[in-house]
Amino acid sequence: MRVAVVQMQIVDGDPATNLCRAAELINNNPGADLYVLPELWTTGYAHGCWSDAARNSTPDICGDVQALAESSQAWIAGSLISHNADGHLVNRLWAFSPEGTPPVIYDKGHLFQPMQEHLHLVAGKHRVRHRIGGVETALSICFDLRFPEMYRRDAVDGAELFLVVSEWPHPRGEALRALARARAMENQAYLALSNRVGPSADGTEFCGGSMIVAPDGAVLADAGEVEAVIFAEISAAEVHERRTAFPVLGLRAEGLDF
Repeated sequence: MRVAVVQMQIVDGDPATNLCRAAELINNNPGADLYVLPELWTTGYAHGCWSDAARNSTPDICGDVQALAESSQAWIAGSLISHNADGHLVNRLWAFSPEGTPPVIYDKGHLFQPMQEHLHLVAGKHRVRHRIGGVETALSICFDLRFPEMYRRDAVDGAELFLVVSEWPHPRGEALRALARARAMENQAYLALSNRVGPSADGTEFCGGSMIVAPDGAVLADAGEVEAVIFAEISAAEVHERRTAFPVLGLRAEGLDF
């Protein structure tokens, strides 16, 4: 499967402009089986617009991205401010299928208090995996990276690729890179990370550093700190070969590791 990570600047509180930019980046970089957009790529952390966006923008944008997935014949994933079934605001990762089947969704489970998520959102309660392009894929968002147990449980349950969408700011860029590589390496899985880049309306600088990581922790593609689309080929067979040759997951010890 060919994976493309879209690292983009975001105009806070302007879903229409951000949709146009995301579509432009995808259309100008054809040929992937999966495109990964950043966290909250239509609004950023413009809290004041979230309720209106979830009600009036996100449903239409979901339709637009679904149409783009079908025309591109590729999966497209990224998180949008959304309402859950109870009407509460959530930070929801949507993955749209090129086949037009219902989107796969994951609601961010670990809310990041420094960005005031806990004041506006409710946390998701469930891990989510889905087979994308023949690869068992686990969904996650930003701050989730600091909770390795979540990724280990997904790996034990069969995940071969971790999708991580993010708005990770400076000065913690090195932490982002270290955590992303560690989650891939310790679980012998691929990891595709899409992070926001550039300044927000309040002056926060987002660090970029989007990357695609191999099961041994090697960085296959790195977007640096500019708006970019990066690509890498990933293989479920490679994951199985590594896990067979060096069976870390199978050597976990009851009472020590779980």
